[in-house]
Amino acid sequence: MWPTSIPRVDRAAVVLSLIVALAGAGCRAPARTEVAGHYNVPQAKAAPIASGALNAISNGGFETGNIDDGWFQCGDEPSYITREHPHSGLYDEYSGTRDGASEPLGNSGICQAITIPSGGALRAQLYQLSNEANTTFAYQEADLLDRRGNVVVNLYKSVNNKPRWVLGSWNLAAYAGKTYWLYFGVHGDGYAKLATQQFVDDVVLTGSAVPSGER
Repeated sequence: MWPTSIPRVDRAAVVLSLIVALAGAGCRAPARTEVAGHYNVPQAKAAPIASGALNAISNGGFETGNIDDGWFQCGDEPSYITREHPHSGLYDEYSGTRDGASEPLGNSGICQAITIPSGGALRAQLYQLSNEANTTFAYQEADLLDRRGNVVVNLYKSVNNKPRWVLGSWNLAAYAGKTYWLYFGVHGDGYAKLATQQFVDDVVLTGSAVPSGER
């Protein structure tokens, strides 16, 4: 049976509901988008390894206090040399935004041209912080790049949150005799509400067997 009367519509309530709905939609955070980072390697050659050298990395402890002596800025955004909790000496390297409160837009990182010795073994001390859930939009990384800045070997991609120094080690013997750019850095999408950071210190490349360590 049809109703004998049609309920009145409270237009004021409808308008208020619409305003609330639109305001709520306007307050939603914009969807995150993956950003392509760039590895801007310079036109420089690897320094020759001195006879009897124990380390093929130049300035592996960043004790010049600058990104120099073999290291270059190789990202879209700058990296920094800092005195914040170095593993040894006075300095370590930091990749991420300057204040550490957001994600960089693209890559923040350093690189150095290296020729990998026979039985090459790389190790570095890493201090990594992140509140990302996964590596979709931001991550810490290290890579071997070719002279055009393409990733040849990804050594790791992570969102580790370990407020302590951890030794990373990688066996590079399969690449002996080849020259690459060794890159350490942080990638991000510019997101303001999360942050990923990486400190690096005591980078060593030798021709010895791969050292024991955590990775």
